[in-house]
Amino acid sequence: MITIDKVVGNIKKDQKLREKYDDFCSRNLRETVKITRSESSRVRMRKVSDKGTDVALILPQGAQLRDGDIIMLEPDKLIIIEIEPENVAMVEIEKNIERDHITEVLVTVGHTIGNLHRPIKLEGNKIYFPIQADAELEMFSKLFAHIRDHLKIEKTKMVFEPEEGTELHEH
Repeated sequence: MITIDKVVGNIKKDQKLREKYDDFCSRNLRETVKITRSESSRVRMRKVSDKGTDVALILPQGAQLRDGDIIMLEPDKLIIIEIEPENVAMVEIEKNIERDHITEVLVTVGHTIGNLHRPIKLEGNKIYFPIQADAELEMFSKLFAHIRDHLKIEKTKMVFEPEEGTELHEH
């Protein structure tokens, strides 16, 4: 078993690590440890890579694993974290809103999603948040009925990494 106590870096944020990752992939020296989003905030866990390496993660308190984190980099082995895709709702704010209704639409969407205490991810005019069942899409369609002409709501699957600070909930 290999014990890992820190993250080397992330291939999505560090170009040099990305190049090393590509090199290790080309030489078949890359291993992947798959985790769920809920596991990404665990500081202690044991996993097995796709090539059978037994890995014990013992990370500092408050550590958060991200998709693309390299947890081991040695001359003959690179181990990377891959967060598994999950079902999410995507609410897209259409561009057909009259100037007088923009505030109503935006506040209604923000208030409704906020009341459910879901972490969110923002990309342009799209808001993503995790869902458990397809029935939740129907619920959102009902909650947004009076502004439905200004929204597109659909289910998709993605590696969901919430905006910083939106995964926390306190009253």
